[in-house]
Amino acid sequence: MLIRLPYQWTTSLYPVGFAFHLDFIFGGLEDSIPLVPQMIIFYMYLFYPMVVLTMLYFAFVEYKRGYALNWSLVIMTLIATVFFVIFPVSVSWWHQEFLAHPVVGSFWANQVYHLWARVPFDTRSFPSLHAAGSVICCYTWYRYNRVKALPVTKLVAIVSFAITVGVIFSTILIKQHYIADEVAGILLAWSVGRITFSHLWK
Repeated sequence: MLIRLPYQWTTSLYPVGFAFHLDFIFGGLEDSIPLVPQMIIFYMYLFYPMVVLTMLYFAFVEYKRGYALNWSLVIMTLIATVFFVIFPVSVSWWHQEFLAHPVVGSFWANQVYHLWARVPFDTRSFPSLHAAGSVICCYTWYRYNRVKALPVTKLVAIVSFAITVGVIFSTILIKQHYIADEVAGILLAWSVGRITFSHLWK
């Protein structure tokens, strides 16, 4: 609810086509990065299960430690919403370029095109909540593994780290974010997590 409502609201704030482009920050490097549709596996099919399962585990099993995680997610979403309002950034122009020459007959490419079609013009790119959300979940499992150093918690921490790395790269390789969005998302998770975990991690 906290994510969906601001997302729908901020999308309607600006006229279609009005948004900042951030591909110039890294000297046009991102313009040369190809579309890799298969990376949607991380973006859609691994990111959401990781976040939901992490939230459920630390809401019902380790709820005393879950305060740090869940308040981090709330605060990060609120901060990101402020940026969406005052600093509209979009990658939709990339989508238009790739859709002008679509890959025909590719299951994964069709998945990406369907994702783009959900919001034809999106101004909620900076910072990346995919990066922030995956990083804070990964950090939660890392902290938890330090408390309960069991083979299963170590495995989960390693898997969450692998998914987090995949998610961050996937947002760039399916043209959903700029590199600057990812850097901002990682810094957002680091700064908020540092405060919440120091006060709420029991």
